[in-house]
Amino acid sequence: MITHPLSPLYRAFDEGRSALLIEGRPLYDLLPDEDGAVRPLLESLRRGLRQRYGMALLSYSLAGGLDWDDGRIADERDRRTLAEALRAHHLLDIPQDQNETVRVIRGISALCRVPASAQRWADGREMRLAFLFEFGEHLTPGGMTNGSQTDGQLVAIELAHLTGQSLALRSSGNLVLFHAREGLLDELVSGALHTVRLALAGEPEKRAFLERTLALYPAARFEDGIDTAAAAALTSNTTNRGLEALVRASHRTGQPVGARDLVEQKSRDVIQLSEGTLSVLDTRRVAGLKLAGRNIAVAAKFLKLCSARLLAGDPSTPANLLLAGAPGTGKTDLAVETAALARVSAYGWQSPKGGIVGETERRSRLQATVAREWTPNVCYCDEITESLPLQRSDFDGDSGASRSVMASLLTSLSDDTRRGKSLFIASTNCPWRMGSAMRSRFEVLPVLQPLAEDYPAIIAVTARRVAPACTVDGTEAEVRDAAALFYQKSASPRHIRSSLNRALLLRGTLDAAAVGFAARDFTGVSDHASAIYADLWALKYCSSTSFLPWGDDPTNYPFPPHLAGLAGASGLNEAELNRRIEDYRPHANV
Repeated sequence: MITHPLSPLYRAFDEGRSALLIEGRPLYDLLPDEDGAVRPLLESLRRGLRQRYGMALLSYSLAGGLDWDDGRIADERDRRTLAEALRAHHLLDIPQDQNETVRVIRGISALCRVPASAQRWADGREMRLAFLFEFGEHLTPGGMTNGSQTDGQLVAIELAHLTGQSLALRSSGNLVLFHAREGLLDELVSGALHTVRLALAGEPEKRAFLERTLALYPAARFEDGIDTAAAAALTSNTTNRGLEALVRASHRTGQPVGARDLVEQKSRDVIQLSEGTLSVLDTRRVAGLKLAGRNIAVAAKFLKLCSARLLAGDPSTPANLLLAGAPGTGKTDLAVETAALARVSAYGWQSPKGGIVGETERRSRLQATVAREWTPNVCYCDEITESLPLQRSDFDGDSGASRSVMASLLTSLSDDTRRGKSLFIASTNCPWRMGSAMRSRFEVLPVLQPLAEDYPAIIAVTARRVAPACTVDGTEAEVRDAAALFYQKSASPRHIRSSLNRALLLRGTLDAAAVGFAARDFTGVSDHASAIYADLWALKYCSSTSFLPWGDDPTNYPFPPHLAGLAGASGLNEAELNRRIEDYRPHANV
């Protein structure tokens, strides 16, 4: 069953709330309405208010002026009654000058407090009125320093505040609505309003929308392997307008809508709706992926378990995971694979910092809000210690923006209601740059450099990712020799992939001989000391002995030299680990 996106608004009015702030979904988005038609949300609101409450919807914006939509009122007597009410409060023929907004808000403030019984529809029902202020952040903008507002803005802010607090409005049966982007309305106004956040289209609504849209555009089609259910899953929790544009374009051109088109459209929608604080990660990049290596196996196994729990909506699922270890060890692939296996959207978590005082705080709140709403999902922050402020500091050179980001993230990560709905995964090479308060929110899993024995399998898997048709086998002698050479040069899996790509470009094919060439051609520019340093710190902050790569069987684990002697009775030899960290500290540049 599809919940109508305007249901929260109607419910708030039914509860006796007569002054509302609408946030979230744009009112000009499209929806499959209750009567089977596809129409803008604003038009659905107009119809719903009239049918449910006998309300006429009047809207005002700086661009459109006051619109009472007299053309939609069929009965001449009703048009005359409404026009007389508007004229009595000086809302007809308003001069378009710098005082227009004040005149409109003042007139509406007076009219909305008039009891609905004062005028009636031709059928005898009370004529209630709903007033919608569109782009409210332009009428009563927030974030302005006291004294910087114009006289007109000050009057508009005061009138809007008084109207929202009015007992006469509450008893009148009328309704006042402000529609604005989150956090951009003046606080004096938003504080007087009850906030209603309209949800974006989830999968059920997307399916219904696509079925009706395809009926409107019968020549439209999807590429093979994509049906309405798959398209709905790929574009869930976004607006419908972009999807409608893709279907219409297919109808007009005959070109099928592909998975890439859907993912790109969702990416554009997510960036816009989150104001650049989230991006879409394409889970198709890990299709058929097989991560090889003993040092990644424990983390991969645990994340597969998390995927299954997330798919089932199990509240015992961890809420936050930190993948720590050297660069290029597959941490990003692990995170994206987790989302793919759980069949949920994957979002990239971006820094919300802005250049205007107060903007960072607002964007931080928006980021946390939309990530919480667009569930189920996996949110991934790459190199979190470089992307976000994670340690408490007395530094205030950015007017508190960094502290605000950290506070918002701490609050978000501490929200246990996210368990089984949203999984936050972060990665870092430098876990020591994370404060203890932040680190305590995470389960920390070490993802270490691969072992020498892992290199042949890593090469074979990577070769198939670079050239899917290649038949490179890790058991071939030339491949094993190349693996030994890559290991001697401290090549990470990322270095190996770059080298194989380069070999394919230079030689035109990727076979065992090309792999050997790639290993010899690699210059070994990796910083092995820094990679070891990152590994040691990842072990130091490991949350559980079960996450250690040698697990419960250290006897059969082939410890490389920098890890030899670290297996202790309780999982780790802490004293020896700390000593090695100090030894490598002067040589590391992570």
